[in-house]
Amino acid sequence: MNIVEGINLFRDLNASEGEIISNLLEVKDFKPDAVIYKEGESGNNNLNIIEKGKVRVDRITVEGDQFPVATLKKGQEFGIMSFLDGKKHNATTVAEEETQLLVLERCEFDKLAETRPVIALKILRNIAIDLAALVRDMNSQHTDLMHMMFRKSK
Repeated sequence: MNIVEGINLFRDLNASEGEIISNLLEVKDFKPDAVIYKEGESGNNNLNIIEKGKVRVDRITVEGDQFPVATLKKGQEFGIMSFLDGKKHNATTVAEEETQLLVLERCEFDKLAETRPVIALKILRNIAIDLAALVRDMNSQHTDLMHMMFRKSK
């Protein structure tokens, strides 16, 4: 069964490539309020895609409080930075409701890159495109914030 159909990250894969990826994905279920991983945690370099449910992304403030920065829903992915660079997570992720994830382990992706480099390249290209859009959006928000702060200081 091709469970990746309709998932944006796998948008360029044909049916047989989608089937190959489907076989690499592990399904994980989380109850409401379950922590998927914590900010600063290492060792989980998986790429997570929400199959159902919602995931809240929190950051720790300078005061040490959890601050929600995003809520992700079906079809969205998270854990990309740690998946790519192997470094610690820069946010905490929490299941907001019954949540099911499709998980691609980094070691499985590395094997895929060795045996099916075209599929791996398509996925990495989509990750790069999605990250570029995110950076553009963040740059715009940063510019707006700086402009607003500059105007207030006059």
